[in-house]
Amino acid sequence: MAEAKRYPSILMFGCPGSGKGTQGVVMGAMPNLVHLAMGDIFRALDKTSDIGMEFLSYSTKGLLAPDELTVRVFRQHVEQLIAAGKIDPTYHTLILDGIPRTLGQVELLAEVIEVKRVVYLMIEDRDALIARLAKRAAKSNRPDDADRSVIENRILVYERETHPVLDAYPKKLLARVNADQPPLGVLRDVADSLIGYVSAKI
Repeated sequence: MAEAKRYPSILMFGCPGSGKGTQGVVMGAMPNLVHLAMGDIFRALDKTSDIGMEFLSYSTKGLLAPDELTVRVFRQHVEQLIAAGKIDPTYHTLILDGIPRTLGQVELLAEVIEVKRVVYLMIEDRDALIARLAKRAAKSNRPDDADRSVIENRILVYERETHPVLDAYPKKLLARVNADQPPLGVLRDVADSLIGYVSAKI
């Protein structure tokens, strides 16, 4: 892929309950930013299309989509948004949530995106994070997800999978943000971390 086709991108990382999705949506409301959550992209697939049926062949078995398929779905989605005039690669910066999740995806995306910044929302207080997730699960009527051991396992799995991906990018691109504060405080710190890394054109 030609250099000009690489999409300027901000990568959002954060364990479950860190507010990553909330921050991504808010930042995506800025004129020159577009928030793309991989989970939403998968859910929006036309399940009768070839690529949709290919995804279902994994998801219906409880399996994660392979890296190649995940990146192919992502590329198709972005290309469709460009064709619809919703993304202008010369103006917009993408805020990516949920991709890349593996080193394989990092490699496959190298020719697709130009990573400008990696924002890592961190919560040092593990008990506070567990309490936040348990409260969210209770509100969602998912009592099994409120179990402490289930929550701790989700956090450990995320941390184990995420750190190799973070290490794949230059340390100078990484911004660590304290997510254990009111949402507006997190938003302020995330915005501060992006100044100078996103196009200033309005």
